[in-house]
Amino acid sequence: MNRSNLVALAALVLSTAACGGAPPPAPATPATPAAAPAPAASAVVVKAPGDAKVGDTTKCPVSGEEFVVEATSLKTEHDGKTYYFCCGGCKKKFEAEPGKFAKKG
Repeated sequence: MNRSNLVALAALVLSTAACGGAPPPAPATPATPAAAPAPAASAVVVKAPGDAKVGDTTKCPVSGEEFVVEATSLKTEHDGKTYYFCCGGCKKKFEAEPGKFAKKG
């Protein structure tokens, strides 16, 4: 493999390494009058990281990605709270510096 192929391969690996290799979310498109948001009464309540339970919608304390907590979701305990994660990479980052991410929520 020549040098330019190695550089391209390294760039590909690095671009997919964040958050378990999932691609970044697509940018939001501006809302049109026909696509007006639903009334607030039917809006999903997003629980703060550390306050969510199974079945709740929360945000990953590391990536900020919104997801629904499932019984199989990755989690860890910190300061008496349970934090759930979108992927194993975020769980590792949190466990390395929990104080940094627990305050982020």
